[in-house]
Amino acid sequence: MIIGLTLVFLLVSPFTSSLLGKISYVQEAINPVDPVSVSADVPSLNLTYTTRTLSTATPVHSGDVIAGDHVTIKTEWKPAVNNSRLEVRAPAIPSTLIMDENQSTLEMDTRFLGNNATCTIIASTQLVNGTVMSIEFLDVYIGNFFMPIVQVISPNGGENWTSLHNITWTATDGNADDTLLFDVMYSDDSGASFETLVESTNKTWFEWDCSGLNMGNYTVKVRATDGIYYSFDLSDAEFSAGTVPTTTPTPTTTTTPTPTDPGIESRALAFVAILLFSSAIMALVVYYAARKWF
Repeated sequence: MIIGLTLVFLLVSPFTSSLLGKISYVQEAINPVDPVSVSADVPSLNLTYTTRTLSTATPVHSGDVIAGDHVTIKTEWKPAVNNSRLEVRAPAIPSTLIMDENQSTLEMDTRFLGNNATCTIIASTQLVNGTVMSIEFLDVYIGNFFMPIVQVISPNGGENWTSLHNITWTATDGNADDTLLFDVMYSDDSGASFETLVESTNKTWFEWDCSGLNMGNYTVKVRATDGIYYSFDLSDAEFSAGTVPTTTPTPTTTTTPTPTDPGIESRALAFVAILLFSSAIMALVVYYAARKWF
């Protein structure tokens, strides 16, 4: 009977060692306990994170959502181990970060994943007996990148612009190192379509000469990007801009008389002169004939 129990123990001892690792993971993720109570050969893992604005090390568990500017994951094995490995997998990007050092503590800046994603964090170490122990933290959402926030300051509704004016806006981003670029547009159909005034400017103002526009109602749109995410803002209400078109008077048409032929005019004058002369002669003849008879 004793011999049989001994054989059973020897057969299941590798499984027992693996089970201890699983037990250590479950207990550490829920309520850290002294691993010595489980096995003197199994070290405990402390997994935490910090950000630029969160300097206090905060524990990480499966299913957590951790976010900030430069989320830094830290693994610390106690008692100290000769080597450790930290792996962060983000299959949706896809991207994987790996650190493998001969030390007990590792720190990894997860911003190098390149985007926000739900990740699997795997911490590993080699025990004194040569066994590799790995602990997985599943479905940990790591957010390093924030959407920029932009707000149009002017024009914001009710203005009347007829010449040079500055379109102005403000913008913020949760990532201190990001350089924001802006596109500036305007609409004359209440936002149904937009015309671009400038693209990819890093300024927060644009000088707009609206004197060439026909007087009407307009809306301004400013779009911001950090290279990954986009956001935009519109003027709160429409404003008027442009110049009133002047009415061009219809030119007056004058009719120039067609010049007459000089030859025709001379003959007509000669005819009139002859007619007058003949009439005078006839008048004299009638006059003298009348005197003779009377």
